[in-house]
Amino acid sequence: MRRAAAAMVALVLLAAAAAGCARVPARPSAPQPVATASVSATPPTSAPGVPPAAAPTRPADLAHLSVTLERRWSGFTAPVYVTNAGDGSGRLFVVEQPGRIRVIRDGKLLARPYLDISSRVTYGGERGLLGVAFSPSFKTTGRFYLDYVDLNGDTVIARGTAPDPTGDVLSASAIVAVMRIKQPYPNHKGGCLQFGPDGYLYIGMGDGGSEGDPGNRGQNPGILLGKLLRIDPEHAVGSAKYAIPPGQPEHGGWAPEVFAIGMRNPWRFSFDTSTGALWIGDVGQDAWEEIDVAKAGVGGQNWGWSVWEGDHAYPPGSSASRSGFEFPIAEYPHPYGECVTGGYVYRGTKYPALVGTYLYADYINGWLAGLRTSSPDGKPLAKAQTRTLLTNIGQPSSFGVDEAGELYLVDYRGSVWGITARTR
Repeated sequence: MRRAAAAMVALVLLAAAAAGCARVPARPSAPQPVATASVSATPPTSAPGVPPAAAPTRPADLAHLSVTLERRWSGFTAPVYVTNAGDGSGRLFVVEQPGRIRVIRDGKLLARPYLDISSRVTYGGERGLLGVAFSPSFKTTGRFYLDYVDLNGDTVIARGTAPDPTGDVLSASAIVAVMRIKQPYPNHKGGCLQFGPDGYLYIGMGDGGSEGDPGNRGQNPGILLGKLLRIDPEHAVGSAKYAIPPGQPEHGGWAPEVFAIGMRNPWRFSFDTSTGALWIGDVGQDAWEEIDVAKAGVGGQNWGWSVWEGDHAYPPGSSASRSGFEFPIAEYPHPYGECVTGGYVYRGTKYPALVGTYLYADYINGWLAGLRTSSPDGKPLAKAQTRTLLTNIGQPSSFGVDEAGELYLVDYRGSVWGITARTR
């Protein structure tokens, strides 16, 4: 699949996915059926060190894992994320790409949005309100952070402050910009925000778009596009909007906010709450989608784009040294899938069979897969396993987790699904 150039993206803004893929299916007139039983298909190829699922050797293998989806809430407009505030309220917050955040309290979707900044947002294609992260201190400070594309087409990282953290409605006047990043094209915005185990805010930034990274932004460490950023917005000093965390990678020429380089479009990433490892789904260009994993607290990686697309030299046929680059733990080819949606390692308690499994999906082809590097009891596997678990699941734009560690899948067509699992 050839990623559309900026002019083409402009023509399909309303039909385009937020997940960083230029070619997307048109929104169907009615929801398609969603699979509620696992399937035995496996990816037709594997990443280095990640072979196709072999014959099962123990009940804990992915071959014995059965996953189902249960529709929990619907009626959203272009939902792209779901998360919790970590405040003990049990609430879920759903990000709608046009510029709203909705609240689910006591299992019910509230009619009035928690926040509406649609008047500040350019919505369409890969632009809009793309992410939210609640401060670890939200319960007392009311602080949270947004990633959105403003009316000039540029990325804004903003801070919101809720006067009453227990409230379910917040005025847009409580939102102030912390960081602005100039964007050259309408696509590849990244959009994911996460607070890491270290308490700092991580920001996924795409390469700024068009196709093939024409400005070599992914490999330019002095700019913020095509990077994973890390800042400390909670302890800014004086007039500064954020501080640079101690221990930031100290490579020559790196911008102070940069934690890792060589990203094409890290649409969704997450931290394993057990190990602290960082899992990144980086959307590919023409041929490969990839999953990257970094050890807890370790930055400074060069993930390769646009010298490498996954584990393959880019452009195809070119030669490149592998020295100095990090490579994915897993990848899959087009057309098996064409737009990876990164997920989470399951650490909940309801479904022991799922513990330690990283779930991810493909937005274009509508399947869900699992990747496991250890058994549910925590013992490392000799070789990682990957397997497709569900097909025909719509347009999976994101995953999310509640306060108990249970997982949800977001369907861009308007629903949030609960994920359940058992061993067959």
